[in-house]
Amino acid sequence: MGRNDTCKLVIIQIVTLLIFLNHSFSQEKGIQKEPNLPPAYLLKANFKTQVYYNYVLSDTTKIKRVYADSSVREFQRIIRYFLTIMQPDSPKDGFSKVEISIDSINYRFIEGNKVYEFTNIETSNPNVFKFDDFQTYNIPMSMQFVIVYSPYGEVARIEGERLLEKRAYIEQLKNSIPDSIWYYNWTDGLSDNRLKFIGDVIKLLYPVNPVYRDSVWYSPLELQIDGILILDTVELRATGFINNKYTIIGKFVNPNLIPKKVKFYDIKTLSFPYKLTDSSGFLEQILSAGGLVQELNIKLQLTVEVGNPFIFKENITKNLHWEMVNSYRFK
Repeated sequence: MGRNDTCKLVIIQIVTLLIFLNHSFSQEKGIQKEPNLPPAYLLKANFKTQVYYNYVLSDTTKIKRVYADSSVREFQRIIRYFLTIMQPDSPKDGFSKVEISIDSINYRFIEGNKVYEFTNIETSNPNVFKFDDFQTYNIPMSMQFVIVYSPYGEVARIEGERLLEKRAYIEQLKNSIPDSIWYYNWTDGLSDNRLKFIGDVIKLLYPVNPVYRDSVWYSPLELQIDGILILDTVELRATGFINNKYTIIGKFVNPNLIPKKVKFYDIKTLSFPYKLTDSSGFLEQILSAGGLVQELNIKLQLTVEVGNPFIFKENITKNLHWEMVNSYRFK
């Protein structure tokens, strides 16, 4: 065999080896497992028709008020709302009507040695009914109304025959009781904003398409915090699916005030301007695979300055916790 033939043989062997290695790599690549992608979640909240759900909203507020002369007042308010929620019929044209009943409330206010409490009319100290703050926050008790959810899951409107009758009655009394604080307490306590804040346990909008674990989306969120109306676009992500439940966490991005009159504790006027100077907040929602909100937790830190010129500022710590505690169906 000559030199040229030997060279040709070596070249052929090299080419054959490359073909073999390439083929082997392709086969190995073909049987290689795909990367472990996070599961895709199709998130949606809803209520089963003709099922009654009992929720409890625990609303805890701690306020430190600092006046222009540096004097300080600190007080705490704890309200528990006991709710019954039921969707009587299937959605129509995508709109769902959900009946809400605020069955009762527990109220406790603490400032120094002063304590005001309400659990029920029979056992509560009568002095609580004269207490300014209780008069502001007890109005929604025993109210029944309907939240109408749009096909996208947002609150489209609030309605209800009993609610409209109560609002009309307040308007009839307006001229005979020309007390601006009294009128504010009732109109604000029966407003769409207050009732939505208490009765809408869903609060969030979810993506139309499935999302992957830890992917981010945004949802508008409106809250009435002690009479102050706040609107934000919260950043959300689903962090996992355990025990047939999704966990969704979120953070507030840039809360903004929606202007409205506000009744501040122990202040006898509604005319003071106010502004939000600092804010932060986080939330967590537990959503069942069937779309039921099991829990919703919201924590907020707000600083509000009141008066122009400055009168006082309030550092507000707010903890909100909605929890589904029972469900049942009448046979």
